[in-house]
Amino acid sequence: MPTPAVDNERFHTLQRDCIMAHTIFISYGHADMMETPWIERLRLYLEQNRHKNGVMTWDDSKIEPGSDWRTSIASALNSASAAILLVGPGFLASRFIANEELPALLASAERHNKPIFPLIVKYCAYEQSVLAALQSFNKPERPLESLSTVEQNKTMSELAVALNNKLESHVASPGSRAGDKAAQIKLIQRNLSDTRKAFVAQVNHRDDLVKAVERRLKIRNTLEYEKFFFKYYKQMIADERFEFDQIRALTEGPLYNGNRTIANILETHPELLDEVPFLVDLRQHLVFWLNKYDRVFVRTPEMCLLYTGVEDAVPFPNGIDRAIDTWLRKQA
Repeated sequence: MPTPAVDNERFHTLQRDCIMAHTIFISYGHADMMETPWIERLRLYLEQNRHKNGVMTWDDSKIEPGSDWRTSIASALNSASAAILLVGPGFLASRFIANEELPALLASAERHNKPIFPLIVKYCAYEQSVLAALQSFNKPERPLESLSTVEQNKTMSELAVALNNKLESHVASPGSRAGDKAAQIKLIQRNLSDTRKAFVAQVNHRDDLVKAVERRLKIRNTLEYEKFFFKYYKQMIADERFEFDQIRALTEGPLYNGNRTIANILETHPELLDEVPFLVDLRQHLVFWLNKYDRVFVRTPEMCLLYTGVEDAVPFPNGIDRAIDTWLRKQA
């Protein structure tokens, strides 16, 4: 009989092999790719996950010449760990996608709990389509074609991060519901650590910028930081604008990505709220933070940082790290 050490080694080998086996099925309408090759641009961001977790992509360009393309697509659908739908009018108008590919994909996703990420690339009737029940990764009224190149790249990068986090969260002890909960909470813990590091870096940039503006304009700040930067944004010189952009990049990058990931985990795994009660407060805080980000921050170039807290009655729960550490130790 194998020793426990051998069993553990075998389990970790199987776990690693599961991670390395992830294939992402990408469905798209060829007509939507004529002006902009969205699928080629998306592959660049998904390639980052290949180096980390062995994630590979599959689309109809992988079909070998002379092979049965219907069989190839069916096989890829069945073996995929997740799917990305590049949605535009060409996608919604495709008879093959509507009649064969999409029904098989949705059925497989429901049977095996596979995540699907609809990414809207062009203006289309998404909310009147069969996909309306699926939450699109970006808003139907803001498809990729309506965004600047920088915003397009940001959206695709965020999708790659969200996909990677979703796949990682599926790795847990075989047949163990407790193991699945632990995997989800560890993922929350990791993202909290990432956002904390970003917040500390942002505070340092923030304080340096406030001092520089105060010194140059010969003022003394008595305003909250958001209001200070909003008021003096147009008076900033080049060096100050550069520092401002560093602060905003931290909000748009690691802070947004981490907060969105945690919120998604808590939304799809509400049972975690019963395991660690502090997560209830964290979820409420993130709901307000993300709402402010989507409705105010992205539309206000004079903002570089985003705070929600005591004044909104949803402060960040300072005991969350200790509570998570305690819960994880009990599971060990």
